[in-house]
Amino acid sequence: MAFPDAWLDELLAKNDIVSVVSSYVELRPKGRRLWGLCPLHGEKTPSFSVSPDKQMFYCFGCHAGGTVIQFVMQMERLSFVEAVKLLANRVGMELPDNADDAALQRERAYKERLYAACRAAARFYMETLIGPDGAPGRAYLLRRGLTSESVKRFGLGYAPASWDALKTHLFQQGFTQQELLDAGLLVHNTDKNSVYDAYRGRVIFPIVGTNGRVLGFGARVMNDDKPKYINTGDTPIYNKRNNLYGLHLQKGRRCDDLVMVEGYTDVIGLFEAGVTNAVASLGTALTVQQARLLKRYTQLVYIAYDGDAAGQNATIRGLDILSAEGIDVRVIVFPGGQDPDEFIRANGKDAFDTLKDNALSLNAFKLESMARAYTLTDENDRERYAMEACRFIASLQPVEQGRYYAQLARKTGYPVEALEAQGAAGSPLEKAPVQRQARNRRPARGAAEETPRVRAENALLQAMAQSRDATLEAVSTDALSLLSGEARTVFAGEIVAAYAQETTPNCARIAAGMPEGQAEELAGVFREDVPLLDPVRTVRDCVTRIRRFDCRQRVDELTLRLGDNTLGTQERQTLMQEIQNLTRQLRG
Repeated sequence: MAFPDAWLDELLAKNDIVSVVSSYVELRPKGRRLWGLCPLHGEKTPSFSVSPDKQMFYCFGCHAGGTVIQFVMQMERLSFVEAVKLLANRVGMELPDNADDAALQRERAYKERLYAACRAAARFYMETLIGPDGAPGRAYLLRRGLTSESVKRFGLGYAPASWDALKTHLFQQGFTQQELLDAGLLVHNTDKNSVYDAYRGRVIFPIVGTNGRVLGFGARVMNDDKPKYINTGDTPIYNKRNNLYGLHLQKGRRCDDLVMVEGYTDVIGLFEAGVTNAVASLGTALTVQQARLLKRYTQLVYIAYDGDAAGQNATIRGLDILSAEGIDVRVIVFPGGQDPDEFIRANGKDAFDTLKDNALSLNAFKLESMARAYTLTDENDRERYAMEACRFIASLQPVEQGRYYAQLARKTGYPVEALEAQGAAGSPLEKAPVQRQARNRRPARGAAEETPRVRAENALLQAMAQSRDATLEAVSTDALSLLSGEARTVFAGEIVAAYAQETTPNCARIAAGMPEGQAEELAGVFREDVPLLDPVRTVRDCVTRIRRFDCRQRVDELTLRLGDNTLGTQERQTLMQEIQNLTRQLRG
């Protein structure tokens, strides 16, 4: 249901966030904010803040945030519409024309039918697995060493080699063909105008959301046929980019760490061995949405992808995505190209824990990846590797540089002094001012570490919210195209629209109208009050910093690609030329 902006403005004005939050939390003033113990997670030291002027809240501990609407949603476990209705009732406001309510109810009812269909399908697959038609599936699971306990815990099943077994079964339960198509359980062949079961002759892995409901399925062949896996595509109740396999087993609690693996059987194999905090992406490379989902549960993620080339490439992509979201990420390296399931079954949990204790940091892994492209016993190769590594190390923080130069010296045999001189001479990657400031500023208690780019974006958006001239500067410099994430881009667009209409942007109202999850991200933008003496200049500085950051990141990406020993001479020369061009830009 969509609420008119003017009506939402009135609702937010009448439901002062301090008044509402105070009914749940004891708040005490400190500076320009009010502080208290977060009601959304257990803590002994107050990290929950409320900003009266911005009408937003933010917790530096669990990183929840948003407007008064998002606060009520989380405290009372309500949908957006339900929270709005509660707040309206609180202040005696009548709801606007609710003609859309009927459509909303129909949409919710239909989604419930899809949830029910997926639940019924999961039960059918489980019953088939233990029945006479499930012998091939049981034989496969036995070969993989999966226990009956794991089969039950993860709800594994078997789809019989039939074109319509599931369809017939669910039709008998009253589900329609369209419902089963929309749930991803049936496939429509337009050429033959036929409808049949999506999964046939495969072992079934139900995908369960953090709400505990079956959302979709992964289906694996039991031989060498292709494709190895078939996964449910996007449906009204399931989007693979927003979910992680096995995360529901954490039951919504914060974790010390999570182990990120590639596949269903890796999660199950680790779980059987006693590693109960493993999750996997769902038939896709790690996405930004999945990284943000992980951040709700932990600040430390171990990547434990397969040791083959594909796994290593996926690791590099995952490292950058997780790091950009402020997550501490480390890499578990498996010997001999093994995958996690193979390793832990052969060596046990203690050996896995040892690998975990010796996991590589993001930068250490990137340096190791570079080294694999060279023969270090060859003097020329060793020199080229040292020069490439020095360029990378020079882009790091000074404390990190000292550690990695020492490691590089041990690996190559070159003196530390020579490597440091090479890095200083060959790298223009000086730190942006925002980075130097960050090192001098003590992070807020419980706050997640942010990247320099994110901090620059936050300052840019704050400047736009405070000044029409700063917003005009942002538009003229194409700053909006530099923002990461839909929430920030939409927020900036709303600010531009407000000034265009000769009104002052209402940040709380803008955030309140954002989809679930995006308001929380916007609260993070304003979690620290940045004094802006010159908003226009702030915009210019932030744009420069963001572009330099992107340029440095591109250099890192290209440097890593140079480590691929399958590259041809021409491709390698092209990459090196681009690195040189970017380096000149950074010097300028």
